[in-house]
Amino acid sequence: MLSIGDTVKVHYTGQLKNGKVFDTTISNDPILFTLGDEMMIPGFEEAVLGMKEGQKKTVTIKAIDAYGDYDKELLMEVDKKEFLGDKEVKEGDTVEVPTEEGVFSFKIHKIGDDKIMLDGNSELAGKDVIFDIEIIEVQKAEVISDMFDEDEFGSFEDELGSSSDLSEDDEYLDAENY
Repeated sequence: MLSIGDTVKVHYTGQLKNGKVFDTTISNDPILFTLGDEMMIPGFEEAVLGMKEGQKKTVTIKAIDAYGDYDKELLMEVDKKEFLGDKEVKEGDTVEVPTEEGVFSFKIHKIGDDKIMLDGNSELAGKDVIFDIEIIEVQKAEVISDMFDEDEFGSFEDELGSSSDLSEDDEYLDAENY
């Protein structure tokens, strides 16, 4: 079984319930990610955690654990001239908007005479998705205690003494003094 911190190489195909494929790695290189780094949607990571190298699995992921529920608060109306200038767009187009927090993509939801309605939801928001997953390779995370050679470095208790060696009169360093 896999654990948080393991790095996995996977092939996958993501599709909607109607069979429409929205993403796949099959004709490309598999993806590589570390479990727990939140690179993948939560339901995908959860499905992979229950697998082992060489295993294939098909899993249905509810919207909330995939691309989230559709959030009407992510709809925003902007002034058409201010936002676009003279740029021509049509409903369904995607525009990227730079902000202090990075670049966000919005879909043009509706175009009026003076206003444009932008939609910040993922196109997959509110939809359950199905993933076919194959674990190609696993790199197990190293346990931190296995990274240190006690013979070479000694134990921390040998160097520092155990906590029972401290008396009530010993002074402790306070981070506020630095």
